[in-house]
Amino acid sequence: MEKRELENIGDFFSKNNATQAPEKKWEEIFAGWIDKIDQEKMMLNLFELKLWFESIEEFHSSTYLENLVFKYHAPSERNYEFFVFGLHQAAARITTLLKELDFKKDTYFLNFEEYVVEKMLEQSMDRTLPNLKEFYSPESWFYSFRIFLQSFRNLLGEILRLDQVSQRAYLSMKKLYHRELLGNPILISLLKKQFIPKMDKVYQPDISGIIAACKEKNIRKNLGIFFVLSFRILKVNNFIELSLNKSKYLDTIIPLVCSLKKDMEDLMAFNDVALWKSLQADPELKKDLGPVGDVFKSLKLEFKKIWEGELPFYFESDSNKIKKRRLIQNIVIITEVAVQELIETVARLFKPSVSGSSIFEKYVSRRQKSLEVKKKLIRLHTKINDYFTRKGGIAPSEIFFDINQFMENDLNYLLYKDWNEFLNYFDNLNRTNLSSEFEPTLRSFHSFLTRILKEIVSEKK
Repeated sequence: MEKRELENIGDFFSKNNATQAPEKKWEEIFAGWIDKIDQEKMMLNLFELKLWFESIEEFHSSTYLENLVFKYHAPSERNYEFFVFGLHQAAARITTLLKELDFKKDTYFLNFEEYVVEKMLEQSMDRTLPNLKEFYSPESWFYSFRIFLQSFRNLLGEILRLDQVSQRAYLSMKKLYHRELLGNPILISLLKKQFIPKMDKVYQPDISGIIAACKEKNIRKNLGIFFVLSFRILKVNNFIELSLNKSKYLDTIIPLVCSLKKDMEDLMAFNDVALWKSLQADPELKKDLGPVGDVFKSLKLEFKKIWEGELPFYFESDSNKIKKRRLIQNIVIITEVAVQELIETVARLFKPSVSGSSIFEKYVSRRQKSLEVKKKLIRLHTKINDYFTRKGGIAPSEIFFDINQFMENDLNYLLYKDWNEFLNYFDNLNRTNLSSEFEPTLRSFHSFLTRILKEIVSEKK
């Protein structure tokens, strides 16, 4: 075979690394690949690729999700069509991203993994391997996995034609997918990395400035991780919203929702285990930690609002496409409000002059939003008041309509305790079915609205 001189791909290797272990060499190669991705301005594509791979893993392993899907099914009645369909759709998006990220490595499209093997062998063995170049092929880094995914999707499509997808068929597909994935060193390295500096770096000037100005090493490290985890949640949330706007099948978004849940759990666990303790250890910071502690508690309640109060309704038997879309939109809204508020509060601990509007584009604080919501609550409060003062002038159906409008557009901006109580009152009103219990229940709801409005006024002061 005619010898060809390699071009560009040598940039992945340091010139003075002859004594490095193979693992270290691979880390260097992987870092070089990330640099190349960054040069091509495709880091967001890489983030989405990693997100989909991680989402599939959460989708496969989440007992929480499985319990929601099969809440009303006996083991013998379980149809795993939902899971197979989710994998089928995710594989299509991964294939597209692999194509987008598969740029040229050198003039001759040499196989990257084979070149790595050759480089390592040449530096680790006493003799050269002159015939190794004969095994080069024009395959790209991701080519074999893309080919697999195309065949894999065809197979999943055939399974979806069955009247019922058994657990055995689903587990077989999952095993097949994992076996192929484990054979791809680049993708496995990508999945193993919890943090990739060039991908996870926080570029927002206020936040990066706060991290850089922090002198105590442990606090700076924990603060950096906190902001990376927080902004990652907002990015995942953004991808969910984008998918919601363009996806024909809403079930396709559920793997991303699973990933969002895992990231929120990771953030709360990190706050409890590392960040909060390091902040309390600093006497100057400790005296100002009250608002930060409150917002951490609020985040846990907002988490509860999403995963116990919103998403379960997605899998109810009477959930139609409109209701499901609204539920996912609710998740996006609740998450965005909660995490932005958390980021702003922690940032203000170190830089009091910073504000949410300087950190986030089109930012509206919970307090600002509560003032807008107050106007709508006043209208609802007045409508109920008129119902009692003008007997027969307003029908109960009008009251229900106004309550539904508020629930669809504004309920998520209430704090967890108010949100939860609002839903309880609505359920109680529904249960009365316009019987003699309707008016006493509506009066209690009216008193509840009065209390909320007083609390909003107090917050303003």
